Amino acid sequence: MTKEEALKGFAYLGAVWFGNSKQHFAFSAYDRLNGWNKLADKWKAEAEEEWDEAEEVLNRLVELGCKPADLQEAMKTIEFPFYDDPKQQIESDYQPTAVEEMSKLAQAFADDYPTQKLIQKWIDGEKEHMEWEAQYLKLIDRLGYDNFLMTQM
Repeated sequence: MTKEEALKGFAYLGAVWFGNSKQHFAFSAYDRLNGWNKLADKWKAEAEEEWDEAEEVLNRLVELGCKPADLQEAMKTIEFPFYDDPKQQIESDYQPTAVEEMSKLAQAFADDYPTQKLIQKWIDGEKEHMEWEAQYLKLIDRLGYDNFLMTQM
């Protein structure tokens, strides 16, 4: 991966987090409106964390000589669907390949310790994110969907 490709990948990562943050705030608001407060709290915490990560990406991109327009360009290539159904919310967000993709990006920044360290921190967070989503999907299977929703009240 060239340095230019790595920077585009890094900008893409920031775009994903900005978009996911907005998406997760919407999920949180909708779930809270329906009384699924535990799930709403989880989505809100994810949204806030992703917003912070997106800010870190943008700050690092500026330090590396990129412009906010680079992030905007990356955002044009991503769609962030909004789902009313909590199971769809979780399933759409569950991306087990994300850790592998971010690991490849971290390797591309082997000569840039600050950027690589940030990406590694985010990989650890993504692993936790995938764990709770996998756990919730297993609960839906075990308990049944309606019973799962009851546990989220």
